[in-house]
Amino acid sequence: MTGADDVSPDDRPSWWVENERLREEMSLPPYEPSRFADDVYTYRVVERLEEEYGCTLRFVSLEPRYPEDWEVRADGERIFPIGRHRDEHGNTVYEMESAEFERLVAEELGG
Repeated sequence: MTGADDVSPDDRPSWWVENERLREEMSLPPYEPSRFADDVYTYRVVERLEEEYGCTLRFVSLEPRYPEDWEVRADGERIFPIGRHRDEHGNTVYEMESAEFERLVAEELGG
């Protein structure tokens, strides 16, 4: 499990620190980056896969109203759908385990 407590403040990307600061400033629930169903942060997996496959991976909403459909795109091209929900603090959880995400990306991009 990879939770916010497992990542030292010095190891958090600047966008994470900024989101934490803004939420604290507005007295909102704690910020945690988007993660997969197995609590692995998406940015860690996505950054590695983008480097491995030389592409840009994005999670994209197809319908802006709840409940919306989401998909994963590689360089703008749809590669597979993915479910998503918000946790009790309003943070994004993608409804797929990180290993399954990696497998699907490899199937689509690895040939």
